[in-house]
Amino acid sequence: MIVQEDAEDFNELDRKIEEEARKRTNSVLVCPQCNSTNVTYYMGLKTGVQYQCKECDYVGAFIIERDKE
Repeated sequence: MIVQEDAEDFNELDRKIEEEARKRTNSVLVCPQCNSTNVTYYMGLKTGVQYQCKECDYVGAFIIERDKE
């Protein structure tokens, strides 16, 4: 059973996720090793955010974020 407070927390989390998604539509992720833009999220939660480059198989927390040209 979800109590009202938990439901409000989920709604707030949903709102924050949507805000971040809107911010990222004007930027692109770039691999720090090969400069490819073929980068995806790899992990998250307790391990922290990690990214994976599909071109050179780089996996790490450091990633370059650039404005789209």
